Amino acid sequence: MENLLETDVLVIGAGPIGLAAANLLADQDVRVMLVEKNAGTSDEPRAISATDETLRVMQRIGIMDRLAPEMLMDTGARYYGRKGQLLAEVRPASPRLGQPGKSQFDQPVMEALLLEAARQRPQIDIRFNTEAFRITEAPDHADTVLIDDEGKKTVRARWIIACDGGRSPVRAQLGIPMEGSTQVQKWIVADIVNTPGTPEPFAEFHCNGTRPAVVVPGVKGRRRYEFMLLPGEDAKTVTQPEKIIALIAPFQKIVPKDIRRAAVYVAHQRVALNYRMGHVLLAGDAAHMMPPFAGQALNAGIRDVANLVWKVAAHVRGTGTDALINTYATERRPHAVDMVRLSQRIGKVVMSVNPKLTAVRDALITGLGVVPAAKNWLTGMKFLKQPHFTDGCVVSAADDVEKAAAALVGRSLSQPQVLLATGDTVPLDTVLGTGWAALRFLPGGSIEIQPLDTNDGGASPLSVVDTSGAFAALAGTRSVLIVRPDRYVAAATTAAGEAAALRALKDYAPGLAVQPGAAASAAVAARD
Repeated sequence: MENLLETDVLVIGAGPIGLAAANLLADQDVRVMLVEKNAGTSDEPRAISATDETLRVMQRIGIMDRLAPEMLMDTGARYYGRKGQLLAEVRPASPRLGQPGKSQFDQPVMEALLLEAARQRPQIDIRFNTEAFRITEAPDHADTVLIDDEGKKTVRARWIIACDGGRSPVRAQLGIPMEGSTQVQKWIVADIVNTPGTPEPFAEFHCNGTRPAVVVPGVKGRRRYEFMLLPGEDAKTVTQPEKIIALIAPFQKIVPKDIRRAAVYVAHQRVALNYRMGHVLLAGDAAHMMPPFAGQALNAGIRDVANLVWKVAAHVRGTGTDALINTYATERRPHAVDMVRLSQRIGKVVMSVNPKLTAVRDALITGLGVVPAAKNWLTGMKFLKQPHFTDGCVVSAADDVEKAAAALVGRSLSQPQVLLATGDTVPLDTVLGTGWAALRFLPGGSIEIQPLDTNDGGASPLSVVDTSGAFAALAGTRSVLIVRPDRYVAAATTAAGEAAALRALKDYAPGLAVQPGAAASAAVAARD
């Protein structure tokens, strides 16, 4: 075959999801080709909200030191009723992943930093002005025709990850259907610059029943305004500078040069029925689209690739099975569906223009204040359901496992600060590595971290101390957590049951085995 290129993984789409996927794959020592039909990354500030889980991934990639100064960190939201009264002020619960629960960012800045990081990784072959045209399946690979300025060429890859957006040509070519609907209401979005002063760390939802509006602050003078498009209004007319200036006038005074972007958008609430077909896997908007009200679209995409890339890398290396790849949809699709539904529900609260319904809504939300549990559920943003895998690459805990440990199975591991033997204090992820690990909670309060991947060659365990109390319930219990490369807990067991827990994961990761250190821990348990 002429002009045949080969790589381990082809990533289609160099938005934030594709760029994150490429970086994470390279850190798993996988060869990646990243193709993007446009000439470069986007200069449009589309997504603006990042969760702690997304920022944890940015930390792993190594860009948080430069991204953080460009973000408004640790933000909440205020909801105002039809008379302008404050209905509720909500903030994420106490962060446990080492980053604030919710923050506001600028997508072009994030993309530029991710691209810079990708260019520093020699495993990544980046190709802009390159379009993926046709995919042909084979038993152990897929061939994709690429079109660039030099003509056609074919790239052969073990896996393809399609991060090519909501209109996803890859999804369309494969004929993968989506279920869901399109939101009837259209919204005007205006991103502006040169906002003076220091912003309060709160987005504002003005549920006024006439023209609902959302205001989201940022740093360095950035701010987003969103207004519901009213019946009879023309999309081209309302995005003209004079109309945008008039819409924003009740909030602040701007001039035409302050308008960074103005557009009308239609929100979709759709999820692909399949996340995989052959050697092709969908991620990000290619797999799911949701309204913006919960701020979860980009975050769902980052969760996708964080869940997926280590599984693909393991399969490429021969340490993961096809069954492991299939757990991607098993684990990710249900949570994506939950986030779509949540976004729809919040949208219904915000967009209502029925006078009777808005009055009832305001009374109900205000009335929650007399019910402490309901108020805490709302103000602590506990309605934002965190991923919890009960099926997939996880093992149910046995009856003799500490309840505090068993409750962590299928959930993202906390990332506290830990004390090293050198006296240095670092985030837990810094010492976890990029592969599987066992965390053993030994007598005396120390935590033994043991790499479990076969290619670690029986690396020596590292002892750390949790200085924050995040694992206080497990301290000294001799519990063992088996942690996956994406920082989710695959199993919780006792020291004596560690080998059995690893055997239970063999259908997904047959190379996992008890490493030196586990036997010592079990011996301590038996002796005591």
